[in-house]
Amino acid sequence: MVKSWRTKLPVSPTALVQKQRYVNKEKCSGRIISWFYEAEFKLFPLKRSDGVQYLKPRLKYFNSLPICEVNELPTKPLINRSDNGIADSIAKIIRIEVRPGKHEKLKPQQGKIIKDVDLVTQKVIWRYNFKPVRSVPKIPLKLIPYNCLNDLKWCYVDVYTGEAVIEDKSGKVIMKFFDAVNLVNFSKSDQKMLKCREIMYTDECREQALQYKRVLYVCLKNGICVGSSLPKIGRKRLKDKD
Repeated sequence: MVKSWRTKLPVSPTALVQKQRYVNKEKCSGRIISWFYEAEFKLFPLKRSDGVQYLKPRLKYFNSLPICEVNELPTKPLINRSDNGIADSIAKIIRIEVRPGKHEKLKPQQGKIIKDVDLVTQKVIWRYNFKPVRSVPKIPLKLIPYNCLNDLKWCYVDVYTGEAVIEDKSGKVIMKFFDAVNLVNFSKSDQKMLKCREIMYTDECREQALQYKRVLYVCLKNGICVGSSLPKIGRKRLKDKD
């Protein structure tokens, strides 16, 4: 399915994002909105304002986060719909470790002070710099039922979790997904249905809604859907190389 064309990408999209994410301690690119435990993939996705990071359920992955973000995690909702015990235990460890004077098991990045120049004032400033976080390089994709949105009523962004929520005409939730990339695994018919029922959002969720819209636009324009082997944009690049 999607795997056949996704593996042809020359560089992992997540790897490119990681290099630009951590600039200094005061401003880590992409604030954490919520975090999840996906039992299907056995991963911890961190839902950020500019994308999703996937961490394995091991402390060394959480140790690669900056200390400011580790301290922030207990204040964000953990969505553990499978009631997995491992996820709950890791969340409990993090809650204990962020207390003042702790950090016994968890050793997050403290950051290094580096010299920089302000582009506006041309003055020398000192910043905290962090290494890229250890995360899963490939994006896991959920299996979406084929043509499952025939009874679609509307789609909206959850204010608290940043998820896209799809409901039918009776008000029942058809599905929720937090990563816009999962739209590539929808059928072409379902993608057209989502385009007709434009996603609703509040001002606070505008950035998240635009991500879903952009991915949906790219999918429809380039014929990327479940069952497609190689999108039009990929075929065009191959022709140019020949």
